[in-house]
Amino acid sequence: MTGTKPTAMTGTKSRAVTGTKPGAASLGVRRLANRLLAIFVALVVWYLFASGPGSSSGFPTPLESFRSAVGLAETGAYWSNIATSVETALLGLALAVLVGVPVGLLIGANEHVRRSTQLLLDFGRTVPAIALLPLLLLLFGATRDLGLVLILVSAVWPVVIQTSYAVGEISPQLRRVARAYHLTRWHRLRHLVAPSMFPFVFVGLRIAATISLLMAISSEFLGGSDGLGYALLQAMQINDTERAFVYSFTAAVLGLLLNLFFVLLQRRVLWWHPSVRKGGAA
Repeated sequence: MTGTKPTAMTGTKSRAVTGTKPGAASLGVRRLANRLLAIFVALVVWYLFASGPGSSSGFPTPLESFRSAVGLAETGAYWSNIATSVETALLGLALAVLVGVPVGLLIGANEHVRRSTQLLLDFGRTVPAIALLPLLLLLFGATRDLGLVLILVSAVWPVVIQTSYAVGEISPQLRRVARAYHLTRWHRLRHLVAPSMFPFVFVGLRIAATISLLMAISSEFLGGSDGLGYALLQAMQINDTERAFVYSFTAAVLGLLLNLFFVLLQRRVLWWHPSVRKGGAA
């Protein structure tokens, strides 16, 4: 009897494993089919609108936009504008991180400071950065510096808030353990603060990255500096709706790719965290 048990268990496990694979595969196929169906429906709605109510304003059909996109992709100016906007967004995001993380650490490390600055943080994050554009134009003109400052004053708030919240939420028990073992400030930061802070900071980074790209293109559009925003403005000024639509769609795709990049980076860095590991906390 004992000799038959492993055989029965092995058979049960093999049936369970083989039974889960088709289910997982069918789930992936269904998800892919649903996404393709959603894209198809969106294209149909787009075509119906462009052929109907939007035809009077020159709204392009999907096929016309695709042809325009192919034509733009063959030019060096198109890729140069993309590179300029992405570079500005990433530089501004880097500045926001360099400023936001240390400030968030200082605020979150002290309960009194955190409560005292709560009103200031709430006020700062609600002020629209675009409202500062006329003043920034006077100070910096239509240059990349305008975009960088605009990104900084917009994207720094999610980084500061998420960092300060993460530091403030560190367990008091962990703090007492660190004091009991006489850990140095560097070891506390590395082994206690950083692991607790990273999951929150990555959320702020993803929000700040989207804001950075939005502000970079907005500053180019309103300020007149080189990039996708200025190319979009030029296309609108000559009433080239097909090219304007392609530039707008390009900006949307860049935002999607930027968010995907930080999602993958988060999985790479936080592989140990329950929210990232396969199977969750189990």
